Amino acid sequence: MKKLPVPELQSPEPSEAQPFSYAIDDYTNHFLATYPVHSEFRTIPLEQQLLHSHNGYEIYLVLQGSGTYLVGDRIYPLHAGSLTIIHPHVIHRPFHGQSKEFHRYVLSIDESYLDHLHTICQLSDLSISRLLSKHHPDSSHYFLSAQQLDRVQSIFAELTQALLKREMGYELVVLRSIADFFLILFGLQDEQGEHASKPTGYQHLAHDVLSYLIGHYQESLLIEDIVSRFPVSRSQLFALFKETTGTTIKQFLIEYRLNKAKRLLMETDLAVSEVSSAVGFGDMSHFFHIFKKETGMTPKQYRVEALKRKNRTLW
Repeated sequence: MKKLPVPELQSPEPSEAQPFSYAIDDYTNHFLATYPVHSEFRTIPLEQQLLHSHNGYEIYLVLQGSGTYLVGDRIYPLHAGSLTIIHPHVIHRPFHGQSKEFHRYVLSIDESYLDHLHTICQLSDLSISRLLSKHHPDSSHYFLSAQQLDRVQSIFAELTQALLKREMGYELVVLRSIADFFLILFGLQDEQGEHASKPTGYQHLAHDVLSYLIGHYQESLLIEDIVSRFPVSRSQLFALFKETTGTTIKQFLIEYRLNKAKRLLMETDLAVSEVSSAVGFGDMSHFFHIFKKETGMTPKQYRVEALKRKNRTLW
């Protein structure tokens, strides 16, 4: 029997009927365009079910509940006291599994804000962006002690209230809160280093699968080849990946390729056929069908609309 590339598989995994989508988080982008710092305390179940990316850094502090965070080519465990830093334009998706209560702070900071802080601290050559990339260019992950969690939670609570009320001088409260937070964060970098970001057990296997998909997404991947690389059965591999990440292997690969395609359409002049080939879809008609189905637009129409949005932002 002829082996088919992953995008063409009919029903190899559970929940395969889900649509394949990718979203640029215009919600966050809108707030960052209005003011370069945005913070929210959230208790409702996760609404963003798609891989997504946005401008600016995202800082994710979990207070209650558990799950995992798929960030770029990594999978991080989430629980009370976990702190995740996601860099601009990196795809990510939190997943809280069966956890009924999931409380977290989500802080977004535009790159320009950190650049301004770098300018203010020019004598010390403090580059927050460079320090954030110290261990990994896309993300970092830490576990806070009870004392550290209490301190960071207090900073985020004060920051969130200042941004909500916007009383006279709130910008100074924001600046103080950001400065206090980064002082704690850089202490965590020295204290925990890379040890906090390494997955364990089944998460390690799911992480390896994720890394393989990202490393080979431009190729015509065969599901049999993927399964043969890992020491579990086909059904176990599918179930493990879905349980850990909240998405199927096929779904992730489609979303990841769509992400790359959208960025190429927005940022380059490559022909649509070249974009399709560059991100691993290969077959032009398949790429066109998936893209139109999930965005409601053809790739060319999407490029035009993206350019319009960019011009509106500039003005």
